[in-house]
Amino acid sequence: MKRFKNYLMYAVLAMLMISCSKDEIDSIPTDEPEMATLSFGVVLNDLMDQQSLTRQAMTFPDCSDQVPSYVQVVLSGTTAVGSYEDPIEVGVNPNPGDFDDDGTEEYFTLESSDLELEAGPYSLDFFAVYDEDDNLIWLAPYGESDYIDWVSTPLPMEFDLGAGTKKYLDVEVLCFDDRTVNEFGYLFFDLHPTQAIEFCIFGNYCDDDGRHYPAEYSVNIWSGNDDTGEVLYSDLQNTVEMDNNGDYSGSTVCVALPDIGGEDTVDHYYVEITLLNSDAYGDVTEEVIRSFTLTDAQVRTLFDGEDAIDYWHFREGVGCATDSPTFTDNGTPPVIDVDTNIYIYFDSSGSMNSTLSPLQTMRNTLLKDALIGLYDNDEDAYNDKVRVISDGSERTLNMLNFQGETPAGNVISLVFQDEAEYIYHSGGAWDENTTRTGTYELDVDALRTRLNSFPSGYYRGVIFQVETDTWGPFANFKSLIEYIENGTGNYAGNYGLSDRIEFGYNYGVTPGATPTYYADLIVQALEDLGYQL
Repeated sequence: MKRFKNYLMYAVLAMLMISCSKDEIDSIPTDEPEMATLSFGVVLNDLMDQQSLTRQAMTFPDCSDQVPSYVQVVLSGTTAVGSYEDPIEVGVNPNPGDFDDDGTEEYFTLESSDLELEAGPYSLDFFAVYDEDDNLIWLAPYGESDYIDWVSTPLPMEFDLGAGTKKYLDVEVLCFDDRTVNEFGYLFFDLHPTQAIEFCIFGNYCDDDGRHYPAEYSVNIWSGNDDTGEVLYSDLQNTVEMDNNGDYSGSTVCVALPDIGGEDTVDHYYVEITLLNSDAYGDVTEEVIRSFTLTDAQVRTLFDGEDAIDYWHFREGVGCATDSPTFTDNGTPPVIDVDTNIYIYFDSSGSMNSTLSPLQTMRNTLLKDALIGLYDNDEDAYNDKVRVISDGSERTLNMLNFQGETPAGNVISLVFQDEAEYIYHSGGAWDENTTRTGTYELDVDALRTRLNSFPSGYYRGVIFQVETDTWGPFANFKSLIEYIENGTGNYAGNYGLSDRIEFGYNYGVTPGATPTYYADLIVQALEDLGYQL
């Protein structure tokens, strides 16, 4: 009976509602806003025909022959709809037609509840067309882009939605290619939303007299390892102007790079820098002076928030006689020739004495056999340039810095060491967050300063962490080298070497091993650094 009563009550309520007149229903007050429906007509401009007619010196991407499947849209105004990070998606009718009798076929979007909007003013801020495989094929140009002259109404497009209307808004789109992403007026990250890390470049030009000027330059950046990847930035230029004191000052080029992140993900960026003419130093040969690949990890070593960004600094010109190859050496592989100095440093502080004799034997026999051809088969030249040097200071970075020497010819510094107790680290509780020693700070600053003064291809270094034992100071030294290599804790940025490509690292080296063992280690380390042996 209880269930029957419930049914009866529902029926009575239904009858009461049916008995209300239309006037009574219309008179019921409501707070619901007046709504309108929006749809889009998608008009693809044939830029190749326009280009031939106007003889405009621009190259437009080829159009995809794929059929549009859906559009991504961002609207602002009375009601915000979508965002660059999360645009709304609306299906497209795959059958185009000349619906407005203007001689041009248009596609139009299907009905979407996301486009049932409150009446009022709006702005269309983003409009992209994709095929069924999620490839971006057409895009509406935005703002002050290079392509806005090729459409009658670029974005942002302002319009009004009247109450109760069904509005069709025609949007002109152009064929899209990743190589022309910047010409459309959007940032790369508007089209491919992701986290970003900032990377800044500053340069100096030095004339024949050694006088320094701020360099004027342009920058191109691609994703990946070369210029065949997706274009991130094209022809970005800094400015060089005279200040109120009559001195020239230059701006930096700063860009946001996509940082996908994740432990198993490594992003690569390929960068080209072109030196330009400048009022500061006159005319130069305008050509690419730097081309290099860097990783997101390397960029993050320079980026520690918006208020803590270290610049990647280059120096160019005969008067500089130096490079600043933070991430690369101009793409030129290092070479070993008759002028190459190879210093093999041995930590002679006492704990790894058994390693010295096989290192010396290796240098006099097996390593000589492997390298003598690069020294024009001149044994005297090899003996003069390739040396085993005992050093008991335990100052690893000072040995990498070949003790402050500046020998003629290029230099390779190979350091065999097992610990640096109290010089760089303690023997007990110690990690990357422990305060750095004064000696370490002195040595890392001297090494990094010298690296910035070395010509391209001049220097390479390798640390061989000899595992005499796995406890106390021996374990801490291994951790120290890992911190330096990876730029962690107090060994990040300028207090480590994670942003330098000149170095190699070899862990767990056996003490007191055979000459063959050490020869194989060194040959492999040199090959890993790019030397052709």
